[in-house]
Amino acid sequence: MSGSYDDSMIDVSSDSFWEIGNYKRTVKRVDDGNRLCNDLMNCLHERARIEKAYAQQLTEWGKRWRQLIEKGPQYGTLERAWSALCTEAEKVSDLHMEVKAALMGEDYEKLKNWQRDSFHKQMIGGFKETKEAEDGFRKAQKPWAKKLKEVETMKKSYHSACKEEKLATSRETTSKLESNNNPEAQKKLQEKVEKCQQEVQKTKERYEKSLEELNKLTPQYMENMEQVFEQWQQFEDKRIRFFRELLLEVKQHLDLSANHRFQELYHTLEDTVSATDAEEDLKWFRSNHGPGMPMNWPQFEEWSVDLNRTLSRREKKKPSEGVTLTGINQTGSDQPVQPAKTSSSLTVPSKTAPVGSNPFEEDEDEEDEMATEQQTTVNHNSVNKEEIKTASSVEKTPDWSDDDTGGNPFSANGDGNPFEDESSSPVVSVPVRALYDYEGQEQDELSFKAGDEFTKIGEEDDQGWCKGRLKDGQAGLYPANYVEDIQ
Repeated sequence: MSGSYDDSMIDVSSDSFWEIGNYKRTVKRVDDGNRLCNDLMNCLHERARIEKAYAQQLTEWGKRWRQLIEKGPQYGTLERAWSALCTEAEKVSDLHMEVKAALMGEDYEKLKNWQRDSFHKQMIGGFKETKEAEDGFRKAQKPWAKKLKEVETMKKSYHSACKEEKLATSRETTSKLESNNNPEAQKKLQEKVEKCQQEVQKTKERYEKSLEELNKLTPQYMENMEQVFEQWQQFEDKRIRFFRELLLEVKQHLDLSANHRFQELYHTLEDTVSATDAEEDLKWFRSNHGPGMPMNWPQFEEWSVDLNRTLSRREKKKPSEGVTLTGINQTGSDQPVQPAKTSSSLTVPSKTAPVGSNPFEEDEDEEDEMATEQQTTVNHNSVNKEEIKTASSVEKTPDWSDDDTGGNPFSANGDGNPFEDESSSPVVSVPVRALYDYEGQEQDELSFKAGDEFTKIGEEDDQGWCKGRLKDGQAGLYPANYVEDIQ
């Protein structure tokens, strides 16, 4: 390629495709097609990551809430309906993982393979298709570009001659108007004008002839350019059609509404929720936790050697003696140590009775358990802390008869209230305020919140317990170090 031709390629006078060098936009479209393949692959890859992340979040959400529902108080058909939401999340998660697999395993790979087959990289850089397009257009444009260069040269020569001719004519006219006219100078100026006129005529003829030759080449130039352009139009047509086909496949993979499994999933969810039956749930609760539960009602039993095992520990102790407990404060707790109960307090059962059982009946296999009692766990209501009451000393006493009490064994005076008989202790009435939350663990203990105010009606015993009466009239024991006197 000559240097003059290279210069003509750079000199672009308009935006027309037919101008020299303006085919480069068509050549650039080949590189753009490869870049668009990369962009679409990145697009699919990001969507696949979103599908995967969403699926994982659904799975975690479903698993967490299924555990909460199973451990929660909900029951019956409504529990199944609620759990069906978790099942829906797990199945939808599976569907979105399938979408992710389809995007990466099918669509992404298909696009990647098509790009590899359509765009071939060269050793020196760029793509083979780009070089072919560039060479094709340059070859089609070369003859016409050379002739155009000649036309431009002839045009410049003609315009230059016209300029010289006009300047010579102007000088001749000026000379004629001057008074000191020199005949020899006038003649030279006239000859110059004639010579310029002849030059104008010659350059004009050459310019017109060159332009005529260029016009003869123009049809062939247009035909060659059309052929090369159509070749790369077809190349781009393949890319557009492939992208359209691929995007339709992506749409099918993303459109879960067309997936029969997706539709069945929500039909099942609707059926499960619609099957919720309040009457059935209430009936179930009545049978399992209400009056419908079976009961081992007390019946007359003949005495036997084993009958001793059925006696409760309450009946094996004197009413004036109880279990001495030592308060153990939990590590890191800021509440005071709960005092141990004295013999004047009530006996603390060692275990919580199961639901539906008699809370006053002791296990048959614990005949001698009073001597080996280890610890009782107490849960505080407000701060969710534990204090362990460990049995430190228990004294076995002979069995006493029901005749000794004459009524409620927990009552001090037989009228059902263990705190009404205060004749043995001095009369005390001191207003106090709770410093901490306390939840009574026994029938003879008070429960209160930090800040509650009530009345102390008994002095502190050796173990740190006081008697008090709440504003609602309830009387009972409480740890002395959990309150302060109101000044």
